[in-house]
Amino acid sequence: MERIVEIAGRNLRMKYTINSLCAVEDRAGMPLDRLLDRQFSATRLLLWGGLVECQPEMTVRAAGDLIGESLAAGGRLEDIVDLCAEGLRDAGFFGAGDE
Repeated sequence: MERIVEIAGRNLRMKYTINSLCAVEDRAGMPLDRLLDRQFSATRLLLWGGLVECQPEMTVRAAGDLIGESLAAGGRLEDIVDLCAEGLRDAGFFGAGDE
């Protein structure tokens, strides 16, 4: 399921798929459950994985820049994590009871 999210004042389309999550694991060189132990890397890669399906030009670095811009504007890292978690739930990867 595709959704519109606002990050650093930009409206972006977010969509998680099997392919995007495989790309996240491939980039990380580890399974998603191990990646989640690395808060900053996990957040950046999960954000990228959700955005790259609809914005193929999105790079991992650009996803990190979006997070940095959000933080500089007073946002919190947890806000980005929440956006990713909502997107993953919307896509059916995690049910409401799996939190």
